[in-house]
Amino acid sequence: MENEKFILIPAKSGGGALVRRDQIAGGRANGSDGSIVYLECGPSVYTTATIPQIARYLGAEMAEIHQG
Repeated sequence: MENEKFILIPAKSGGGALVRRDQIAGGRANGSDGSIVYLECGPSVYTTATIPQIARYLGAEMAEIHQG
C-alpha cells in the first residue's frame, strides 16, 4: 500500500513531519522532551514521541537485555 511508505511523526514545533520510512537513518532519546529522528535525506526531526513510540509507529520490536 502506498501510504505505508510514509510515517507522520509529531514534531516539537507543532503539527508533524511526514517522512519516508526508508529515509529514517536512526534516532536517539532527547531527554524527557522526546527524541530526535535522523533522516538520510536532510534535517533531523525533533519530536515529542519517545523512542518506544517511534518503534511502534514503525512496527519494530524492542530488544531485551538479558543479564546473566
